[in-house]
Amino acid sequence: MLDDAEIRRTGARLAAMKLDSGLVPWFEGGPIDPWNHIEAAIGMALAGEHDAAIHALEALFSLQNRDGSFCHFYLLRGVKEPNRDTNVVAYSMLGLLAVLSAVPGYEPESLFARAAAALDWVVSLQRLDGGFPMLQRPDGTLHAQGLLAGSCSILNSLEAGITLAAHFEQERPEWKIAHVALSDYLAADRGRIAGKGEWAMDWYYPALAGLEAPHPELRELFYTPGLGVRCISNRPWYTAAETAEASMAHQLAGNPGLANEVLGTTRRFRREDGSYYTGLVEPRGISYPGGEVSSYTAAAVLIAEDVLRAGSRGSLAGHFATRLTGARRG
Repeated sequence: MLDDAEIRRTGARLAAMKLDSGLVPWFEGGPIDPWNHIEAAIGMALAGEHDAAIHALEALFSLQNRDGSFCHFYLLRGVKEPNRDTNVVAYSMLGLLAVLSAVPGYEPESLFARAAAALDWVVSLQRLDGGFPMLQRPDGTLHAQGLLAGSCSILNSLEAGITLAAHFEQERPEWKIAHVALSDYLAADRGRIAGKGEWAMDWYYPALAGLEAPHPELRELFYTPGLGVRCISNRPWYTAAETAEASMAHQLAGNPGLANEVLGTTRRFRREDGSYYTGLVEPRGISYPGGEVSSYTAAAVLIAEDVLRAGSRGSLAGHFATRLTGARRG
């Protein structure tokens, strides 16, 4: 849906949001969320901002706790939210795979060791039933439940870890065991997992993990042609990130026509400088949160562009694994 010049403009806008430290805030002047920061690093790498992406990736691991985890939110100085979210911590491995797949000649084995420590921390919390708690609190106690979208994201990150372990010629059988156990857990009884059925991500994240096609209710409850995907089914708030992610889900599940249609609606969130409004409330198309231009939103559109251009099938981690293999062969 974007031409090459538009992709470069969005990548440059993301790079301009990056702080001198290498960290990318949620929005200008906002907190640093490691998940959103990783998303921005991936977007910059795919848009050709390779130096900025590498700087951001390296900055991420400067925040890492001794046990391999990351806190949920950071300020420019200090921690805003000290809980450790398992999905957020695991996502560092998918981010590393994605950046490696996009930056020619980049082989940071030392960063793989850091990402491995993060994934090891997550795997250490896997329950006997194969699921993962949503988070660990600073006192070590665990949240009783996991989330469907977060669990699917962890599955992608485990797949990324397995791919990179093979790439760096390392044996990590425990990740394969964890991946199988989580896959079985997700397939066995979806009802056991804490869902947010009114949130769009629960209806498409299994497709991003390569488990199944997006649920039909994604179109019925959340998608409006010409407007995009609602973040929440009962609210008229359409978000560019959910719209881009839903388009990827359709592509990965083998429905490129619908994928392109959905991604096309992100055009209305785009600003002249290549940035994107987080969301628009209908019927008047008012920006909400008011005027917010978020880094992760622009990155989500860039990632969707990459997935749709490649005509990918399977999982998001599989897309980047294929990209990595192709780049090394080239």
